[in-house]
Amino acid sequence: MGTINTKQDNTGAFQDETAGQANEELLFQKMVEEQETCALIFLDKEGIIKSWNKGAGIIKGYSKAEAIGKHFDLNFLPEDREVNIPANLLKACLQDGKAVYEGWCMRKDDSKYWGRISLKALYNEQEQLLGFSELAQDLGREKAAAERRGPAAAALVESGEMYQGMIAEVQDYAILRLDANGVVKSWNLGAEKIKGYKAEEILGKHFSIFYEASDQANGLPQRLIEHARQTGSAKHEGWRVRKDGSRFWGSIVITAMHGGDGAVIGFTKVTRDLTEKKLIDDELKRSSEELKNSISELRKSEERYHKMVQEVQDYAIIMLDEQGNVISWNVGAERIKGYEASEIIGVNFRIFYPPGDKEAGLPEKLIQIAVETGRATHEGWRVRKDGSRFWGSITITALHGGDNSIIGFSKVTRDLTERKLAEDKMKDYVMQLENKNWELEQFAYVASHDMQEPLRKIQTFTDIIQSNPNNQAILDKYFPKINTSAKRMSMLIKSILDYSRLDKVKHKVHTDLNMVLESVRFDLELLIQERQAIILHKPLPAIDVYPDQVSQLFTNILGNALKYCEGQPVVKIASRFLTKEDIKNPPVDLEHEYFLELSFQDNGIGFEQQYAEVIFAIFQRLHTRDKYEGTGIGLAMCKRIMKNHSGFMQATGEPGKGACFYTYFPVSYPVYSMNQEAAATR
Repeated sequence: MGTINTKQDNTGAFQDETAGQANEELLFQKMVEEQETCALIFLDKEGIIKSWNKGAGIIKGYSKAEAIGKHFDLNFLPEDREVNIPANLLKACLQDGKAVYEGWCMRKDDSKYWGRISLKALYNEQEQLLGFSELAQDLGREKAAAERRGPAAAALVESGEMYQGMIAEVQDYAILRLDANGVVKSWNLGAEKIKGYKAEEILGKHFSIFYEASDQANGLPQRLIEHARQTGSAKHEGWRVRKDGSRFWGSIVITAMHGGDGAVIGFTKVTRDLTEKKLIDDELKRSSEELKNSISELRKSEERYHKMVQEVQDYAIIMLDEQGNVISWNVGAERIKGYEASEIIGVNFRIFYPPGDKEAGLPEKLIQIAVETGRATHEGWRVRKDGSRFWGSITITALHGGDNSIIGFSKVTRDLTERKLAEDKMKDYVMQLENKNWELEQFAYVASHDMQEPLRKIQTFTDIIQSNPNNQAILDKYFPKINTSAKRMSMLIKSILDYSRLDKVKHKVHTDLNMVLESVRFDLELLIQERQAIILHKPLPAIDVYPDQVSQLFTNILGNALKYCEGQPVVKIASRFLTKEDIKNPPVDLEHEYFLELSFQDNGIGFEQQYAEVIFAIFQRLHTRDKYEGTGIGLAMCKRIMKNHSGFMQATGEPGKGACFYTYFPVSYPVYSMNQEAAATR
C-alpha cells in the first residue's frame, strides 16, 4: 500500500507541492532524455475513464476499448480499493485541487509495478467541475527505459509537450523557468494572472523586476538564486510588485535544474499569491494580541477581585457549584464558620444549617428560589464547625453561563448574632414592660375590688360589733366572719407575692420531672385522700427547668383538678416530644423548633371553649367564690411560669366532662432526638 500526498492551501504544504511539481518537471526532462513514457488520462466527475493514451496502455496493460468507461481504480491493488484509496484521492483532489498517489499498482495481467498517479481537478470559466486529469508513471521501468532510449524518444516528446501544456494552463501558481543568471525563459497563465505581465512583456528580463526597490537594493533576488544554486532550492515569503506597481504577498520556491554533468543550467520558480491569507494572518495576529492583552487585563482584574474577596473578613463569601457544594472559601468564611478551606471545599453547604432546617429542606428551598428568581435571602440560626450557633444573614445569587444555564451560586453570609441578641433583648425588655404594665393594671383591679372586698367586710363587721359591744349573739356571729375575711385577704396577698416572685429565678437546672411530680403529690396527699383522687402517669423525662416554678405549675394544675370536680377526681398525665409543626394552633411568634408537651387531662366540671384564654387572666374566675374557693391567680401563675421557660400553655374543655391543660417546654435538638430514639425502641 502506498501513500497519498495532498496539496493544502497554506505556505508549508504549498512548498511541498511546488517542490513536487518542480521535481516532476525535472523528471519529465530526464524521461525525455531517457525516452520514458507516461499515461495521460481524462476522468469524468465520478472518476470514470473518458480518454486513454498510448502510455496508459503500455503502463497499465489495457487497450483503449477495454479502459474507456471503466473506473480509474482498475489499476489499484484490491486491498487499496477495500480501504477506499481511489475514492479518497478524488476527495482530496476536490478539496485541494491536486492529489498524488505513489505505490504498488496492478496491470491487466495482474503483474505489479511501482507507479505514481497525479490527479488535478479541472474547472471551466464558471468554476464548474468538468472532471479530473490523471498523469500516471511507471517508476519501476526507469532503468529499462534508459536502455531503450531510442524507441521511446517519440513518446517522450509527446509526453513532454503534454506536461508543458499542463503547466502553461495552471492559473493558481506562477510557474516560470529562469536561466542560470535569473533571466525569465518561460511564462504561464498563472504568472500572467498574479504578476500582471504578458509573456512577450517579461521573457528575457531578470526576475528581480518582481521585487521591491528595497529588496533589490539589499540583493535579496541574487541571494535567493545563489542559495538555490548551492543547496538545490530556496524558499521565501514577502511583498512582491506587479506590473501596475501594486503589491502582493508572494510565497516562492526557486529550484535549481542540473545538466548531465551536474552543473546548474537554470531554475524553476513557483510563486503563489497569498495576499489574502497574509492580510487575514496579520489581522488575526493583531486581534490575537488585543485578545491576549484583554485576557491579561481580565486575568489581573480577576486576580485582584479574588484577592479582595479572599481577604474580606466581615463577610463569608463562597462559591457553590450547581449542587450546592463549596468550591471557594475566603478568610471571612473561615472566621465566621470556623472551617479551613481544606476542610470544607467539596462539602455541601447544608452543613451550616441546624438539623431542623435540614429536615425541613430549607437549604434546598433557598437554592430553588435562587434558581427561579435569581436570588434568595434569609436570616436564621446557623451552625459553626464547633457546634456553636450564630445568627446569619445570607444572600444566595444564581450564576449563569453564556447559554443562560445555571453554572453555580455565590453565597454571602454575615454574622449578625450581636444584633440578633440585642434585638431579642430589646424585645424581651419591651415584652417585660408590657407585662409589668398589664400587671399594674391587674394590681389596680385587685386594689379596687378583690382586696377592698374583705376590707369592707371587716370594717362593716367591726362597726356592727362596736354598736353592740354587749350583745353576745352579735359577737359570736361577726367575729368568725371578720376572721374569714382576714384569711382571704392574707391568701390574696400571699398569692400576689408568689406571682411577683416568679421572675426572680435566673438559672435552669436539669430536673427529673418524676421527682417534681412525686413532691407535689406528697404536698397534696391529704386533699388526694380526702377526694379519693386517682392520678395516672407514665415515666416523665428529665429536662432543663426552674424546679420550684415547675413544682408550682404542677401544684396549681393538680389542685384545680381536685378542687373543680363533682365526683371522684381522675387525672391522667402524659408526655411526648414534638416539633413546632406538630403543635396545633401554636403562637405566631414561636421561635423554638422542638418541645416537650405535658398534658393534664381531668374529669372535672370543665368549661366552655370560648373561655380557653380568659381562664389564664389574673383574678379571672368562671364560677362564684361561694361555690368554688380560689383567688383567680393560679392559672395566671401557670401561664407566667411557662412564659419564663420560653414556652406556652393551652387548654381545652367541655362543661361537665372535664378539661385538659397542655404545657410546652422548649428543648434542644439533641434532647428531642435522643428521646425520639428512646421512644422508638420502647
